Amino acid sequence: MFFGFLILIFGVLMLLDRMGIIYGDIWDFFWPACIISLGVHLIFKHRNPPYRG
Repeated sequence: MFFGFLILIFGVLMLLDRMGIIYGDIWDFFWPACIISLGVHLIFKHRNPPYRG
């Protein structure tokens, strides 16, 4: 699921770059988004432990 989220962010950033909404190198936007999404993933991973029943 986390890998899919990263691919989604990368695709959206590439689309916005192609449409001219954001300017610059795509990697300048992708790496900070990876770090942010990793932090969000780590926070929410421990918040809802899996059900063991």
